[in-house]
Amino acid sequence: MIFVSSLIFLIIIIVVAFAPSLAYMAIVRNTERYEREPWRAVLKSFLWGATFGVILAFIFELIATTLYAQNTGFFRQYEILAEHKNSIDVIILAAVIAPFVEEATKALGIIISNRYIDEIEDGIVYGASSGFGFAATENLLYEVVALIKGGVAAWIAVSIIRSISSALLHGSATAITGFGYSSSKIAGKGSMKKGYLTAVGMHSSFNILASIPIIFSGEEPALYLIPLALAIIFAASAFTYIRKKIRLYDRPLRRGRRMR
Repeated sequence: MIFVSSLIFLIIIIVVAFAPSLAYMAIVRNTERYEREPWRAVLKSFLWGATFGVILAFIFELIATTLYAQNTGFFRQYEILAEHKNSIDVIILAAVIAPFVEEATKALGIIISNRYIDEIEDGIVYGASSGFGFAATENLLYEVVALIKGGVAAWIAVSIIRSISSALLHGSATAITGFGYSSSKIAGKGSMKKGYLTAVGMHSSFNILASIPIIFSGEEPALYLIPLALAIIFAASAFTYIRKKIRLYDRPLRRGRRMR
């Protein structure tokens, strides 16, 4: 009986982590009215982000943070840097290392669906799918930690917050990388590099907002709530923006193009 209850609770935890990202993925995919992307291809990008995207990001972030830690001895030479080292570490990890690494590993989820990208908006769909997959696994990890450390109440709070903030941001940012890729491939405009750097900027900005409560831990309560609200608004606005981009480029099926 205990085993069955534990198994059911484990399934609930996984569903809570993955359901929002899967729903966002479906919304983005269905934003297209014409020639929607095949589910198998969209799910393939989602699964890449949820597995290899996360694993590669962990490896490269571990390498990057190790190199960073080995080269910060000069902080001790400057009093102001030494006093704020913890805050600087948070900013470097959140605003530099994580965005550059994670947007790169998520972008590979676009490449693996390259053969399906024959419209500009397709890159947005596959980029978002990979990003949402990454978010699902990342949310699962954060939510499990919250459950272990803070109990059910903390798990519920973290699950809700991350579902309406981090999940939306991950998908929306990588969708911009996909937009750069498909624009270059289909129209010969823009580039994946430009899209990637824009995605990194979005990711970095969001992480800075989300990190403010950590940096100012124990200070004024407003320093927790205001940045959190801004981060949620930022992520939701980005999600709305990528859907508008899809509608902008979505066109009726042209004669001679393959049906899907």
